[in-house]
Amino acid sequence: MSLSHTDEAHGHRLGPFIHNIVYGGSDGIVTTFAVVAGSVGASLPSAVIIILGLANLLADGTSMGTGAYLSLRSERDQYKRIRKEELREIEDDPKEETEEIREAFHRRGFRGETLHRAVTTITSNKKVWVDTMMWVEHQMAPNMFDKPLVHGMITFVSFVIFGSIPLLPYLFGVAPQHRFMVAMISTGIALTILGLTRSIVTKERLFRGPLEILSIGAIGAFVAYIIGVALKGWVGVAL
Repeated sequence: MSLSHTDEAHGHRLGPFIHNIVYGGSDGIVTTFAVVAGSVGASLPSAVIIILGLANLLADGTSMGTGAYLSLRSERDQYKRIRKEELREIEDDPKEETEEIREAFHRRGFRGETLHRAVTTITSNKKVWVDTMMWVEHQMAPNMFDKPLVHGMITFVSFVIFGSIPLLPYLFGVAPQHRFMVAMISTGIALTILGLTRSIVTKERLFRGPLEILSIGAIGAFVAYIIGVALKGWVGVAL
């Protein structure tokens, strides 16, 4: 992750939260559809599918949201700790830290008067100095770990919204014989949209994101369905 990655919002205020939206949403769809596929494989009634799906939706969504929050907060705490250490090193041995700045910018192509001017400017401001040290030594910038609570909430909301898609045919008036097919089609469309969004945000090849996410979803659904069929025959469930 570069300094510009967090700052670059692609012209939209939600730019820094795209990661949470895409990955929360894709995990929500895949895990919920796996529950639906496994339940269909076991020939469970629609009421059971709804109960299991909603339980998964809320439990896993909460887990992902709190996980995103705690992870980002831990990284923020680590950043603060390392920054204090760098600040102490600057105060205790400014010559050594100045030389580290000089070497870092020399490796980046600065030479002669340009290098001297850059080093002098950076080391004349302690905040700029320590922020620069944090980046050149640890690839850490202060705004990388902002708003952990917001990131956690967005992850949860994205998980729940997108994860509810496979359940919609079972909740709203679709004929029983068509529910699973509608769930598969709507899930595939939603995964494709999320995959395209990921490709655009990460600037990878356009079809790579959808292909990867669709593949993961298909594998998860297939495994869940086979397990449902196998357990139905093994346990002797007759519903």
